[in-house]
Amino acid sequence: MGGYEGVDSRQKGSAGSPPEADEVLAELERIFASEDFDASPRSRAFLRFIVEETLADRPAGLTQDAIATRVFGRREDFDPAVDPIVRIQAGRLRRSLERYYLLAGAGDPVRIGLPRGGYVPVLRWAIPPEGPTSARNAGRPSAPVDDWPTVVASVFDPVTPDPELEDAAARFLDHLAVELGRYRDVRVVLRREPHPPTSFAAEGERFFLSGRLDVGGLRLTARLVDSRTGSQVWAEEYQGRSVTPTEFQQQTARVIAARVASEQGAVAKLLWAEQRERPRGRLTPYGGILASYQFFFNRDPADLAPAIGALQRVVAAEPECSLAWVQLSRLYTTNYTFEVAPVETPIDEAVACAQNGVRLDPSSQRARAALAGALLVKGELAAARAEVQGALDLNPDSLVYLEWIGWLVTLLGEWERGPDLLRRALTRNPHVIPIAHHALWLAHLHRGEIEEAYQVALQHRDPTFFLRALMRACCLGHLGRREEARVELAELLAKKPDFPRRGRILIGRHVKFPDLLERIVDGLEKAGLALDREA
Repeated sequence: MGGYEGVDSRQKGSAGSPPEADEVLAELERIFASEDFDASPRSRAFLRFIVEETLADRPAGLTQDAIATRVFGRREDFDPAVDPIVRIQAGRLRRSLERYYLLAGAGDPVRIGLPRGGYVPVLRWAIPPEGPTSARNAGRPSAPVDDWPTVVASVFDPVTPDPELEDAAARFLDHLAVELGRYRDVRVVLRREPHPPTSFAAEGERFFLSGRLDVGGLRLTARLVDSRTGSQVWAEEYQGRSVTPTEFQQQTARVIAARVASEQGAVAKLLWAEQRERPRGRLTPYGGILASYQFFFNRDPADLAPAIGALQRVVAAEPECSLAWVQLSRLYTTNYTFEVAPVETPIDEAVACAQNGVRLDPSSQRARAALAGALLVKGELAAARAEVQGALDLNPDSLVYLEWIGWLVTLLGEWERGPDLLRRALTRNPHVIPIAHHALWLAHLHRGEIEEAYQVALQHRDPTFFLRALMRACCLGHLGRREEARVELAELLAKKPDFPRRGRILIGRHVKFPDLLERIVDGLEKAGLALDREA
């Protein structure tokens, strides 16, 4: 996919039309003139070639062979399996474009992007021409909505007034900007000159991220301050071992961004807690997103229906807010899968919401993972596999979503790669979300490793729905430990009294392989719970 996005009319200036060729070429020159576009001469030639070919309406010719011969001077017998130069340069170009738009190009009216999986660029408006908007015009990013939190990232102070350390601090701020931009929960403002945190309160920029950097010693401290109160919200110190200074900066920027700006980060948790303490009323758009976090943080079934209602109002009022569509899709999928709240949440609607989220923000890892999850539950496994691979490609080193992606990969039948991803996530963060253990349990069960599956089930400590009791009862049934299984079955039926009638359907929402589903059902029957076979 690529080229002009969201096109219903080619009339110049219409709200649904793409930018004209002269507007795209002007954007290309802005990119090339910027110091924040750090691409090599070969990457620049690559970008110019694919843009000009697309504007000339020749996207079909943008193949690896054509690019290798016409841009990189390879011979006509070029073999991409032997020489991966095009794939490598495409990855570098994507990162350079991502960096540019996070730094100098944040306010550009036109965006040039290179989606993964192809070489046809996306040429779209970032700031739309005047005219009506619609939810279907999804080729541009969400406009800022009220009360969205802002994090001011300031240059980290070098520990000594050394020019090399000052340059390193500036580079670290660039790394941090890229990583913060991967999450959609906060707006990011860069300040390259030191400012006291209190100077931002009057500007509505509430959170101030700063620190100190000692590259020579591979040491960095970071802290997040609430400019309204002057209080420290979060702080941490990092030291590098057996890495280069550049690797240390990249790894540390990735961790800090996750700790601060992700949906599990310090900003979201603070704002969610504040909202929870206020009287309930009509929520702002970001407040609706926080309501979804309240459900995912607390995992209280009573919070699900209010969160769905809040996000339904948000997408009606702000149809171009990608994150609202994504969170609504996740709530729909959860309710459809576990039948938690007595509200209609068809899986087709969950898929449609996630698709809106992806169209509005195709580089969002969360959006693509949500779409993959909805497609999995719907049973469209090939499409789900494509989306989850796209999510992984966007950020293979994600500190927040790797366990979610590993869970999806496992449930889609990759019984080795999925658990490997999950173990990577567990190594870096032992407090991963509970679904990680659900996937590892399924992988052991798939291989007939019942005792190993039971040990993993014991690590699944989330009692919210019925998965914990189901996992343990199934294993205990297979192991012949019926007395212990009865305790788990009692919890299962307390959570879901109609499970004997609905069990096969509910298990099948996630488990798409008949042999594995029957192994689960057989374990429950051995434990003492027979499920209806009508499903």
